Amino acid sequence: MSDVPVADLVLRNAKVVTFTASRPRAESIAVKDGRVLAVGADDELAPLTAAARHTADLGGRVVLPGLNDSHIHAMRAGLDWERTLHWEDVRSLAEALARVRQAAAERQAGEWIRVVGGWHSRQLWENRLPTRAELDAAAPDHPVYIQELYDRAVLNSAALARCGWGAATGDPPGGRLLRDASGSLTGEITGIGAFAVPSALAGVADLEEEIRGTAAMMAAFAGHGLTGVVDGGGMATSPRDYDALYELWRRGGLAVRTRLFMCTWTPGREVGDYEQLTAVGQPDFGDAMLKVSGAGEMPHSGCHDFGGLDPEFAISDASYDELLQITRLCARHGWRISVHAVLDSSLSRVLDAWEQAERETGRISQLRCSIVHADGASEASLRRVAALRAGVLVQNRLLLEGADYVRAWGQEAADAAPRIGVMRQLGIPVGGGSDATRANRYSPWASIWWLVTGRSIDGATRRRERDRLSRHDAIASYTRDAAWFTGEDGWRGRLSPGYDADLRVPTADPFECAEDDLSGLRSDLTVVGGRVTHTRGDFEELRSRPAADIGYHALVVGPVSSSVV
Repeated sequence: MSDVPVADLVLRNAKVVTFTASRPRAESIAVKDGRVLAVGADDELAPLTAAARHTADLGGRVVLPGLNDSHIHAMRAGLDWERTLHWEDVRSLAEALARVRQAAAERQAGEWIRVVGGWHSRQLWENRLPTRAELDAAAPDHPVYIQELYDRAVLNSAALARCGWGAATGDPPGGRLLRDASGSLTGEITGIGAFAVPSALAGVADLEEEIRGTAAMMAAFAGHGLTGVVDGGGMATSPRDYDALYELWRRGGLAVRTRLFMCTWTPGREVGDYEQLTAVGQPDFGDAMLKVSGAGEMPHSGCHDFGGLDPEFAISDASYDELLQITRLCARHGWRISVHAVLDSSLSRVLDAWEQAERETGRISQLRCSIVHADGASEASLRRVAALRAGVLVQNRLLLEGADYVRAWGQEAADAAPRIGVMRQLGIPVGGGSDATRANRYSPWASIWWLVTGRSIDGATRRRERDRLSRHDAIASYTRDAAWFTGEDGWRGRLSPGYDADLRVPTADPFECAEDDLSGLRSDLTVVGGRVTHTRGDFEELRSRPAADIGYHALVVGPVSSSVV
């Protein structure tokens, strides 16, 4: 026995799905020093099990690689995670308003109560937004702001007064205040310019609150089985907005591996931003928990077609010229690029720039660049993506907005979005993600359900069978395939010896459960680099053991500098 390595943890009597071709299934998995030590049959790993510091009999439960959302806006969400309500799982107005009433009871009078995206009224039984009057009744002494994705929002009377909006007020630049037949404000608003007013008045948290919020967000992600996220930056985010994330990392408090793609932070000066970024930064700088992985998703504000619902959108020649300059900069300095493009016309222009930079440098095809969304991509454009050896990051944005895309694009085009079958036929890597937390739900299983079924929640769209994924391939897009986009597929996304010990035990078998139960799956055990980051039910015993003994990942949010394991 002295020659047998002492594993930190062995999970046995399990259904281990490895996502490796050589051994796709196993019964036991052993973890040591943050890596997978061995996978195999129970009897093969029996010596390791006998010598292990800790073991768990899973009784036939499934073990999967940890899920990795390949496109999400997590950094921004963490900044005020604890100051906002989250309605992803709300299914009725009664439940939604109850959460507003509870928040009003817990907060001081005059404190903002906000929901900032991540949900849609189509998920509610009543299929509508709460009204101004309903929000007044739920929280008369608090300004309340409820934003539905990026589409619209509703405010109560206190919030309208705080914004200085009344019957005689004109529309704010870039926004609209909706009115009833008498000209009175209904409380509904639309447009980024209108959303910005209550968001600014709600204020910003101090650094310690932002750190606590980021930690709380990571804990919520771990509860869904997420062990990694690839952050796409976001509009109006600046380098200083990353302070809380970096400080949590320095304190050893990250529970989810975080990879960053850096957006432009100065609209109108995008080339200058990337000149600075590529001059002082290095691609793939960071460690196993936090790393800067590339540039995007918005390298140029003039090339951003938002949700693709405006068919008149076009990238101007001036914006294209600057996008080409940025692409050249990134290529020459070895920065992989990830660019937002929903409409095929936008994608075509982005590919023009990539192909030009490829002719000049020969590096675009070596960097694992990616297109974000590509919902409207034609087969011709996807062939160009394949020729550049690039990938596509696919999110379930049509899950909540099926009817909107039918109205904008027509039924046939909406049902064909995105052309996942064509991507796979062409050998294009496909990464699964959510585009959360404002434009969509962050639950990875909601995305996996959509990848499998192709259905929007309102029944307006259903992707063709050729463009749907099997359950195995949908989960692979969140594990094995997601790792490709950050150049980490050699050690992440599989359960194989030498790979990172990132794994999860879902609440039910995703290969056997009813199709419509997929979206409700959660995690009973989540492990990142051999550290337990989430437990529930039968796995609570692992949480109760000393952190240094089992590697339980305590989230550090106080002003300390030492790391935890």
